[in-house]
Amino acid sequence: MRVSTAQIFNSGTIGMQKVTSDMYKLQQQMTAMKRILSPQDDPIGASEALKTTQAQNVNAQFIDNIKNANGKLNFVDSTLANVHDVLQSIYENAVDAGNGTYDDMQRGQIAEELKQQLQSLIDLANTQDGTGKYIFAGYSTSTQPFTINTAATPPYSLGSGPYVSYNGDAGVESLQVSGSRAMATSENGLATFMQVRDAQGNPTGRSMFDSVQNLIDNLSGSPFNLTDYQQSLTDTQSMIDHTGVVRASLGGRMNALDAMQVAAESYNNQYEQRLSDLQDLDIIDATSKMSQLELQLEAAQLSFRTISQLSLFNII
Repeated sequence: MRVSTAQIFNSGTIGMQKVTSDMYKLQQQMTAMKRILSPQDDPIGASEALKTTQAQNVNAQFIDNIKNANGKLNFVDSTLANVHDVLQSIYENAVDAGNGTYDDMQRGQIAEELKQQLQSLIDLANTQDGTGKYIFAGYSTSTQPFTINTAATPPYSLGSGPYVSYNGDAGVESLQVSGSRAMATSENGLATFMQVRDAQGNPTGRSMFDSVQNLIDNLSGSPFNLTDYQQSLTDTQSMIDHTGVVRASLGGRMNALDAMQVAAESYNNQYEQRLSDLQDLDIIDATSKMSQLELQLEAAQLSFRTISQLSLFNII
């Protein structure tokens, strides 16, 4: 077979270019510490890595949502903890007002203190978060949920007219915290402050504000009505129990979110490991291959130089 000089040069050049190209690609892989730099490096592995990355991104969003949901629930719970403290103080004052030795003036003094506590209760019910949204307004987060109803007349109740009106709605905001679960991140003011239930779960028919204002009116008036006072005392205890039930629900959701966050972070670790298995470069193997390519290139260059210098005139 005849081999022309042009063929020798072309073959040698192509061979060295191939080795040089392989070295360049391996150098890029070693620099990035990644085995797959483009889909053509490993089509199946690249496809699997893409699917894993997409799943990891979705999981990362769920982790963010879980943290946000936990933050929102913690803020609501913290506010309700303050509500509980105010209600407890109201109850203590209510018990104190039942002292048989107190006259109208002394009960009136307690009523004045209760007015301040009622205002604190209304302020807490109108709490806004860091973005200015009302946390107990349901979906109507830009609307102040509670305002004093100037048209209502005592005694106050949900049936005859509440002392404080609710301007929000019955919605409860939520966040998607997993592929199959949305977690409620708030409590609306209707269920929390207006529809108070006793320890047995029966509705009292009065909001928290109604019961406190009825107590204030009774202590401020004359004569003091013992039957109404006893009802107010029972209502106040129901308010405390009701707040405890709401907080227990919040606590259950926060516990569930904590468990979900642990699981989601575990999934994230699995995704990281899977991506590492698919993409990461074996640096020892890569270094060995680079050494082999260097030897191969040196051999190709040496042989090319030797062959290219062959000439019939050298032996004449």
